[in-house]
Amino acid sequence: MSGVSPVSNTTLARVTVASGMTSGTSGPLFVTAPSGDVTRIFIVLQNGIIRQLKRGDGPTAHTVFLDIDARVGSAGDEQGLLGLAFSPNFATNGTFYVNYTRGDGDTIVSRFRTLDGTPNTNGDPASETILFRIDQPESNHNGGWMSFGADGFLYIAQGDGGGGGDVHGTCGNGQSLGTLLGKILRIDPTGTVGTAPDCGLDAGPYTVPPGNPLADGPGGNCNEIWAYGLRNPWRDSFDSLTGDLYIADVGQGCWEEINWTPGTSPGGENYGWRQFEGRHCYNSIQGCSATSSPAGCPTACSDPVPVGDPIPNGTRLPIWDYSSGPGPECAVTGGYVYRGCRMPNIHGKYFYGDYCAGTVLSFEAVGGVATNPQPWTAQLGAGLPFGLTSFGADAQGELYLVDRDGFVYLALPPFPAFEVSGGGTADPLRLSKNGDWTWENLQVASWQQISSYSVYRANVADGVFNPGEIFDCVKATTSPVWPAGGDPTNPGPGAMLAYVVTAKNAAAEQTSPGGTPARVLSALSCP
Repeated sequence: MSGVSPVSNTTLARVTVASGMTSGTSGPLFVTAPSGDVTRIFIVLQNGIIRQLKRGDGPTAHTVFLDIDARVGSAGDEQGLLGLAFSPNFATNGTFYVNYTRGDGDTIVSRFRTLDGTPNTNGDPASETILFRIDQPESNHNGGWMSFGADGFLYIAQGDGGGGGDVHGTCGNGQSLGTLLGKILRIDPTGTVGTAPDCGLDAGPYTVPPGNPLADGPGGNCNEIWAYGLRNPWRDSFDSLTGDLYIADVGQGCWEEINWTPGTSPGGENYGWRQFEGRHCYNSIQGCSATSSPAGCPTACSDPVPVGDPIPNGTRLPIWDYSSGPGPECAVTGGYVYRGCRMPNIHGKYFYGDYCAGTVLSFEAVGGVATNPQPWTAQLGAGLPFGLTSFGADAQGELYLVDRDGFVYLALPPFPAFEVSGGGTADPLRLSKNGDWTWENLQVASWQQISSYSVYRANVADGVFNPGEIFDCVKATTSPVWPAGGDPTNPGPGAMLAYVVTAKNAAAEQTSPGGTPARVLSALSCP
């Protein structure tokens, strides 16, 4: 958290960070950053391109980091380059992992490295090492999320193989332990520890870590499985503080769900699909009014299942669900528990949304129960032709929203709540008799597009700063610097000069002058 000035906000605003990218099935699907890299973000495009954007640069200044468009099949609405995870050691080995569908629709999980093995160069398309392939019977429900857990292993989400109702096998791929579809997988992508691959086709250099809960040796269960019973997990995440796992699973058309598992879990959870959709029975014959499970499925069902009720066969039902019809809602988009540096009052809230409705909402998981549900749509999602494909987080834990129409947004405090060089900033206001005067570059620190800075001065004649002191604007500049010694004015005998710096954005909003007692800014225009 060092180097970021916190803001005590309880409302949010949306700022455009990136734009000018392609849309539709070529648009952005995800935002992330390597651990410790606070200088840039990486944007995953569905068509097979990863772009990077340096902090503080303009929304169209993104450049290509990796282009594997020719290898990626994205003709289907849910196909394409779907996931990206940087190695925990990216800063020293330049290694990262991707999840994509190739031309025939099969899922590919691969390892790449940068051109020189350091984090400072682009990804090398020629460095691909395929870890494994998954045969996909249909074009939809490919999942695609990837992330390293606190244990250092790679977790991968896979959908149930697609179609409608998971008609694969007796009770669907979601309940079959002999397939990687409809699962959360856990592997060691370095192949350092554990046992040989089990169910990954064309298996490359990965291993099954010790402790995978369903591993039973060759044959039988797929040893890579960490959890099962999922339909189309679309954007999952670990709480960076607790390790808790959140899985947003898109429903069949009746119920959208968010699953939660504590970070202490040994794995092995059955999240219920296709016996359950949300906390409700699923049965394709009965539709949304289902009161029983499909024939051949092992678990009896009463509908709806009350929160906290034990379910036979170890099924873990979601912490949260909502109806996806009738109405604009159609597909849950999972997000993150906010643990960023900027907004301490927002800590602990899990943000999620709906792809079709463009809603942005949150709740807090307390003791395994979803509490304090809050809508944020009016602040973060309103007024958009919004295709909310994903949320994202940077290396400081700040929250991003991804719009399929080619935009990436950042959730921030309202601009007037910021202070230039506020407490804790990496760049405090520095005054010098001989050198430049400098202060926080708020555009770099916050992604806000700053149009100008204003320096205000109060002439405190008696040398004692009191409430109500008036600050007059003495300098306007587009850069966070007043060269060559700054203000040439000197205070009179026994007096002092006090200074405040504010910033304005493109909408002519101004940051707070901050401070206690309150500063009063003169209405006079800046020179």
